Amino acid sequence: MAKIPDPHYTLINTSRGAAPAVVVVNSALRNFSGRATFPWHLVVVISCRDVAQHGMPTASEAAILNRLEDALSRVLCRNDNAIFLARITCSGSRDLLYRIHDPELASSQLQQLLSSPGSQREWEYRLEEDVAWYLAEPELRLLEKDPRYS
Repeated sequence: MAKIPDPHYTLINTSRGAAPAVVVVNSALRNFSGRATFPWHLVVVISCRDVAQHGMPTASEAAILNRLEDALSRVLCRNDNAIFLARITCSGSRDLLYRIHDPELASSQLQQLLSSPGSQREWEYRLEEDVAWYLAEPELRLLEKDPRYS
């Protein structure tokens, strides 16, 4: 399996349509040579409950979302089965994007988390085969607008 690069996070303020969006991209994946090892695209969509102006989560809501994100990442990234790609916060939701090596393992892990009691927020996921990383392009292209990567 390809060596996963140490993550490097870039914060980008942008928009989705007319709504403001805050995106955190793992810029270490911009030129990642081991893409073929992670041919699946995973999107986890978490519904926010407590939002402030423009649909952004309040500070207390962000803390809950961050804890859920940490729990998901701990499970998914175990044994190098997933790489965190990006986090998008916009219009009352938080989307977590990962690249996946073994989709059956990831799906099993996610189903187990979904069925366990105590999740503080509703969430769902989509897992799609994406060998060419087309589904990752929108977030990776945001880095092109950042002067640190030009």
